[in-house]
Amino acid sequence: MEIYGNTATFNLENVLRQNILASEYYSKTCLPLTTWSEIIDQIYYDVKDAEPWLGGNARGASTAFCLMHRLLTLKLTIKEIKDMIEHQDSPYIRAVGFLYLRYACDPKHLWGWFSVYVDDSEKFDPSGKFGKSVTMGEFVRDILLDQYYFETIFPRIPKVIMDKINTELKGRGFSTTARGNGGQGGADRRGVDEGNRRPASVKASLSVAFGQRAPNRTGVRDSDRVRNVGSTTYVDDKDDMDDERGEGEDGEGGRGDRRIKEGSGSRGSYSRDEYREKDRDREREKDRER
Repeated sequence: MEIYGNTATFNLENVLRQNILASEYYSKTCLPLTTWSEIIDQIYYDVKDAEPWLGGNARGASTAFCLMHRLLTLKLTIKEIKDMIEHQDSPYIRAVGFLYLRYACDPKHLWGWFSVYVDDSEKFDPSGKFGKSVTMGEFVRDILLDQYYFETIFPRIPKVIMDKINTELKGRGFSTTARGNGGQGGADRRGVDEGNRRPASVKASLSVAFGQRAPNRTGVRDSDRVRNVGSTTYVDDKDDMDDERGEGEDGEGGRGDRRIKEGSGSRGSYSRDEYREKDRDREREKDRER
């Protein structure tokens, strides 16, 4: 089957793809696998959830997405894909197969692939031991209906095609509202947004996870705007801080006035009068030199 869209990135979000390629698991375990059957065996042994990122305290792309990326580089045949999504040894082999289709398949052919499985009753845990069980049908419907998957994003399905998918699902008595998180619903893994609302992008999620201010996450963690270093308070966003002296960086007081908040109580801070006194001291020194 031909890869739809970007054949270099396979339509994966850039941050996720970079983490896959930089992964030691990918370089040492996935790259040596050169055939479909070898990768399927590896999924059977290694994949315990279908999330894009490692859970718990670990950081990096999940084994499921590393192995899916390796499959994408092989450009599977229609028979290989069909064998994956009907595999009987592990539901995670099936889940990776459906995720492969969600990234690589032309949107106008997605319903043709997924329609047979929207009421599949096999149960599994998309988040492994950290989540709850869903049926494969619930998982399939959710990744069709939702453009967002845990902390990453799927390729967009054009509205005209999405409308047809919704009509087909309604005709079978299914809801056309995504539950999120692969059909599990609830809050996303980072606990910021509800599962059926748009989660943050991977870059934003990682920024918050590392205690940095995410550019598109204003209001999520207001405390990120100010960080304490020692006893002095620094403000990261200089647009939010008025100059202490009402002048720009080149004005009296310069950068020091913009960086140190008056009245913070720190040893390194000075009042306006103290700044003026220091300026007068400098002027007196210049007069003496003359």
